[in-house]
Amino acid sequence: MGKEQEVYDLLDSNGITYDVIEHQAVFTVDEIDFDIPDGTEVKNLLLKAKKKENYYFVICPGEKRVNLKALTKKLDEKNLSFASAERLLELLDLTPGSVSPLALYKDKEHKIKLVIDESIDRNKNIGFHPNVNTVTIVINFQEFLKYLKVIGVEPHYVEVPSPE
Repeated sequence: MGKEQEVYDLLDSNGITYDVIEHQAVFTVDEIDFDIPDGTEVKNLLLKAKKKENYYFVICPGEKRVNLKALTKKLDEKNLSFASAERLLELLDLTPGSVSPLALYKDKEHKIKLVIDESIDRNKNIGFHPNVNTVTIVINFQEFLKYLKVIGVEPHYVEVPSPE
């Protein structure tokens, strides 16, 4: 079974509604050439604490620049950096450009903490790749929360800081 189909099966089997937008491969939010209907464009970051095996999956508005140093303090860590491509593959079976919280079901040991920027409108739609970067699933935020509950992931809402 393909990585993409696993996500569809999880959503469908749990009655979670979504729409699908097929598109050319995109590797960054800046490359997206379509709008999320009634929604917010988001970006997804997988971060790792430097000296510990703490991982953070951060969802924030697509246009937001993240101040990693300030976020590090907010999360009570010493130093955060982007997880390597190897770690991304090992933890979530993803490659750069396809980073998606929809893959958190693969984190069976719950090593990754999900951090959602408080500024994201929880009444609108958001879009995520279903483990491949040629498709975007558009899902209402409340439906996304249902998905998180199904896979046993508790989101943490934080004001993700921007550079000043």
